[in-house]
Amino acid sequence: MTKLTISAGVLLAATGALARAAAPVALAKAREYPRAGISLAIPKGFEYRPLWAPYDVMSAAVTEDDRATQGVTLTAFPVAGKGVADEFADAKFAELKRNLAIQNLKPIKKTTMPVAGVTGAARLMSYTFRGEKTVAAQVFFFREIKNSPIRICYLLTVQSSSADTQAQLLPTLGAVIKSVQLAPVRHPSVGGTCELGEPVEDPEGLCSVRRPREWYAIRSAVGAEMGQVDYLMGGRPMPSVRLIVAPVSSSTATSEACSKKYLAMANAVATQRKQTCKLVSEGPVRLGTLPAYQFVMVQSPQKAAGARAGNALGSVVLVQRTACVIGSAGGGPKAYMLVLTVRGEAAKAAAALMNTIAGSFELRAASTPPATAPATQPATAPATRPAATRPAGKAAAKPE
Repeated sequence: MTKLTISAGVLLAATGALARAAAPVALAKAREYPRAGISLAIPKGFEYRPLWAPYDVMSAAVTEDDRATQGVTLTAFPVAGKGVADEFADAKFAELKRNLAIQNLKPIKKTTMPVAGVTGAARLMSYTFRGEKTVAAQVFFFREIKNSPIRICYLLTVQSSSADTQAQLLPTLGAVIKSVQLAPVRHPSVGGTCELGEPVEDPEGLCSVRRPREWYAIRSAVGAEMGQVDYLMGGRPMPSVRLIVAPVSSSTATSEACSKKYLAMANAVATQRKQTCKLVSEGPVRLGTLPAYQFVMVQSPQKAAGARAGNALGSVVLVQRTACVIGSAGGGPKAYMLVLTVRGEAAKAAAALMNTIAGSFELRAASTPPATAPATQPATAPATRPAATRPAGKAAAKPE
């Protein structure tokens, strides 16, 4: 009998009582994730890993020979409308079938399982992921958000791609599930100081910036995006930072003039959205070691617009820092920008957070910043806003 068959047999026999039927699994100290309203512990020996998708809350793994042999991940999807965990689990399994990176996907067992006082939908499956034969157990469970039409569907996944560890798959799942506790969902906190994590590059590798720990990061067509999802705002990334690299026009100007163009654009967009703008500060700064220019503004809904039902955004602080550089190895002059958006009106804290992140900026290509840098008029990428998803939504439940 293979270890996969043994694992399936354990689930068939134990269903919701995995922890009692399995050998104890030692856990590290539980961590809280207030933005998702949940806390849980991972097994000792697992290491926390960077997040690479907006809805990711936690990722941890055991790595051997530069590959993850065991993993535990937690994802939280904002869901609008009705639906139950079993329906969401079936929809996500159908999405996995369409994932070209996953081959030989086979369901082994489905059942229900209690998690933190609610009933979850459990799935055991096997598949080949990027050439690795893998077994995974997933548990989906819902929670309500007080005074909100949005609910959260959590997905806890435990996976193993090593034959030596697949027998520990279900004991690990049972132990982690026992550690799960739900708490009130809170807005992501924003402080002036934070611990930075791994560097994130633009698609061409011209530059990089380090994102705060526990922030997700993804590459975009013009650079990179990073942030934390605010579930109280329906899944909007807030706070968020966009790294934008754009070609410069043939006309010449300083970084100050370039920045002022974006300030005018921000005012124009705010007017279209019936927002008021308050310029808090502007002036010369640095983007890493580059001379740059920055403006800080607060955008607020006008009283009439703010009174409308469904206006959940409220005021935001926008901090934009721009440096124009001539002689980039990527070909021609370019503008490098960081755009920070933070909920509320705490402009001083937002500017301090920008200082921390901007200080980590590195220009990877050999460039010479000129005394007067060309002006630029690239189209800034819109902020990524994951839409609240129904059980058949597009947010994929990808295994590690």
